[in-house]
Amino acid sequence: MKELLVILAQLELLLNAGEPLALATVVHVDGSAYRRPGARMLIDSHGNWWGGISGGCLEGDLLKKAQLAMHQQSIKRIIYDTREDDPFQLGVGLGCQGLIEIVIDPIRENIERIKECLERQINSGMPAFIRSNWQNNTLEISTSEEGEAGWVEELQLFTEYLPARTRIWVVGNQFDACSMIELCLNLAWEVHWVGNLSKMRKDIQARIAACYDWDGVTGLQTSDCLVLMTHDFDRDVKFINQYIRDQSFKYLGILGPIKRFDRLQKQLSYQLVSDISTPIGLDIGAEGPDEIAIAIVAEILAAQNSRNGQRLKFRSTTIH
Repeated sequence: MKELLVILAQLELLLNAGEPLALATVVHVDGSAYRRPGARMLIDSHGNWWGGISGGCLEGDLLKKAQLAMHQQSIKRIIYDTREDDPFQLGVGLGCQGLIEIVIDPIRENIERIKECLERQINSGMPAFIRSNWQNNTLEISTSEEGEAGWVEELQLFTEYLPARTRIWVVGNQFDACSMIELCLNLAWEVHWVGNLSKMRKDIQARIAACYDWDGVTGLQTSDCLVLMTHDFDRDVKFINQYIRDQSFKYLGILGPIKRFDRLQKQLSYQLVSDISTPIGLDIGAEGPDEIAIAIVAEILAAQNSRNGQRLKFRSTTIH
């Protein structure tokens, strides 16, 4: 999501400046590849680019092809295939053994449609399937709540799944909350911060979606992630009673040892609806606020993607 937001922001600048540009989209992958379908790369006429369609091995070659597409004002479909033994047969050294199909679109009207569609969907806060159909240098793009991701070559139709932007609530205003927020912002998550407003760092307040006093929280959704790191037992009990008791969430974690949570549960006269992660985070031996934030974010990602957080070397099935 972060890369996509960077591309959209730069796209706004290039379009307003009237710059020639092209947008490359990975539409199909067969075999091993660093990027998956939906990865994008924005290129301007000066050879600058944002995003990427590989681990770095294809970008240089794609720049040349994008320049040609801009010059001809013609959509190009590019295939890189290194499934054979010779990894240099295309003049580029691919680290992965796979096939990658890419559509390069230099048509300004098409790119404007893509930008408008993606921004509208991201701002909706909902996941969706995006359908892009290229025919004779024109593009039809639409969204749907249901679909199946994939590339239909004979129709030049690409369907991708665009997940909702992660929305996280960080509850607490101690220094470790700042480390947590900084990491979430680096991932382009939508951050909502709850605590004592007078004690919240002003520079962070200016960069997040919203701040709330303890008793002023509004707009919690079941698709949200919540992290309670107040370091205040009574505050946790009150917050749960006010906002959590009857709701389920995508992720709910509470900082502290299991004994603290056992004590907390005894203060509640009801069974919590949402599953709670406590102690919070994955077991990576984290020490200090920055490492603990990494452990928490890693657990949230695992929960969102229905993974168990194990090392990939022990995974028996494909990574993606």
